[in-house]
Amino acid sequence: MITLNFSMWELAVLLIGIAFVVGVVYLVKLLKNLAQTFDSMNRLLEENRMALHSIISNADSITKSSTEVLDKANDMVDEVEGAINVIKSDVIDPAVKIAGMLKKVSSVLQSSKFSKKKSA
Repeated sequence: MITLNFSMWELAVLLIGIAFVVGVVYLVKLLKNLAQTFDSMNRLLEENRMALHSIISNADSITKSSTEVLDKANDMVDEVEGAINVIKSDVIDPAVKIAGMLKKVSSVLQSSKFSKKKSA
């Protein structure tokens, strides 16, 4: 039969060695997982960077098209303003003048009717 004689310090060194090997194995797993996490983060950052470039270029085209829309809207408002001014000068102002003249004629006619009734 084999007998093993260990002193306490030898047993402690053996346990420390085993603990070191187990710790190194877990540390290697941890570092491997950390490397994988960094790789996935780098991939995500690269994808997001491409998406950001796409968003920025789309935002630029959106602002250009919205500027074009605003310019067209300004032109349309100017045209409407011109049309309203034409309507005012060609239709409303003459209608107001005619209405004023009709009122004067009506008041003259009424005053002459009233004076004829008084005299009769």
